[in-house]
Amino acid sequence: MLIAYIGFGCRILLALVFVAAAASKLRGRRDFIEFRATVSAFGVKPRWSSAAAGAVIACELAAAALMPVGVTAPAGLGIGAALLIVFSLVIASALRRGTSTSCRCFGTSTRPLGARHLVRNAILLVIAGAGLAGTVLTGHTGSAGFDTAALIVSGFAAVVVAALVIAYDDLVALVLPR
Repeated sequence: MLIAYIGFGCRILLALVFVAAAASKLRGRRDFIEFRATVSAFGVKPRWSSAAAGAVIACELAAAALMPVGVTAPAGLGIGAALLIVFSLVIASALRRGTSTSCRCFGTSTRPLGARHLVRNAILLVIAGAGLAGTVLTGHTGSAGFDTAALIVSGFAAVVVAALVIAYDDLVALVLPR
């Protein structure tokens, strides 16, 4: 039964991360324009950058909305994992080309992309896998039969770890200053 609580916590964690990512791009017109410019810097043609940026945000919000509910969690986790894979491929490509654009994952960052972003995405993919395992293997599609206290602890842990993921760039800069 522990895996069910781990799965629940992983789903909440990822939902919070994707909501924060989308919200940071939608805080204001300038934030969206900056994100769209970053999309262009990754090689998307300027005429398609608005559509691509909008699609990213829509997928982040869809994944976040689907993850917390057990019945729709596998779809949300699938969308989230697909986004993380695409993000990782785009980041790896940009790093190979020597593109020095900054990451706009969680708002305006002045730090250029780096291997740390691939590490973060790999960690999030592992969390998505744990979330899927905890949801599918236990067959829990609702909250019936769950211990409320354990759900609260799992949710609290998810919030704490999500905050760490969102602040990841800043934390890495503290440990590995340039």
